[in-house]
Amino acid sequence: VAGARPAGGRGFFFEPSVVAGLRQEDEMVQEEIFGPVITVQPFADEAAAVAMANGVQYGLASSVWTSDHARALRCCRAFDFGTVWVNTHIPLVAEMPHGGFKQSGGGKDLSAYGFEEYTRVKHVMSKL
Repeated sequence: VAGARPAGGRGFFFEPSVVAGLRQEDEMVQEEIFGPVITVQPFADEAAAVAMANGVQYGLASSVWTSDHARALRCCRAFDFGTVWVNTHIPLVAEMPHGGFKQSGGGKDLSAYGFEEYTRVKHVMSKL
């Protein structure tokens, strides 16, 4: 729809891009793309949208765009992603954990949750 042209000199950099006409099994839908790229896919209803969103092996982050806040909260509960933004995308703050689920898992960055990866908790009980 827009973009999809190489940008800059060396490397694999593209202009911000909007891509439509994809199927659920297409690589651009199934893989994590780190860059200014968004895919646009039509869906029949909320259940279909949730199934499509969760129908990938990665789960770093997602966003819900809607004027219906109840719908946004239902999607937040249903989405299998470590971060879900509502009507925004990519704001990160140090007070909130950031990390994914599924193949995007591996702990949390930022916030106090980030320390859990560097600690070991041991429970010892002794009766003397």
